[in-house]
Amino acid sequence: MILRLLSNLALAAAFIAAATPLVSQAVYHAEKSTLDLSIGAGLSNFDPDFSQGLPPGNVIREGWGQGRMTGGTVWADLGVPWNARWLRGLGFEGEYRTVLEGGSTGQSNIRESNLAGGATYTLRRWNIVRPYAKYLFGYGEVSFAPHPEPDGTPYSQDSRGINILGAGAEVRCTHHFWLRAEYDYESWGELLGPHLQPQGVTVGAMYHLGSISGH
Repeated sequence: MILRLLSNLALAAAFIAAATPLVSQAVYHAEKSTLDLSIGAGLSNFDPDFSQGLPPGNVIREGWGQGRMTGGTVWADLGVPWNARWLRGLGFEGEYRTVLEGGSTGQSNIRESNLAGGATYTLRRWNIVRPYAKYLFGYGEVSFAPHPEPDGTPYSQDSRGINILGAGAEVRCTHHFWLRAEYDYESWGELLGPHLQPQGVTVGAMYHLGSISGH
């Protein structure tokens, strides 16, 4: 299962890195412009919110997902040199996260994964610490032990469009390396009965690749 997690994270990192040049051309087009690219990875710990307010007889039984789920997150940040002063600090982020069963009881294979992208806003007033907030929208998937549908078909996976609100801070260690701590709230809509709202923290490191010249 660890190998599966690492392979998923590696594939997501490769996808984000491959897509970044296309994004950079789409979001900004000017002579002598520079785009700041950073990539990072971290450990995530989440409350899956599976068993909140479930009606009797729901697919998810009492005790499922009441523990914490642990996994990993990879991301890429793109800083844009906007001409307007009030836009400075506005950038873009893409991320992939997957968290596994952790301390959950009653289930041994619960997993929540998402792939999302959106906007970030970073306060760049200080050289060492940079607080930020973000909004992302993307695709979320949850999997669990198979449960038979009325027609006998096994039901073990579901997916939704999700919204993510996050806030955190980045701390400079060297010219290229930064540490990062972040809190995220996710809204999955009505899934498996209740309005699913996972939330948790991610702690990791990021590498600032430097500037990308625009054309």
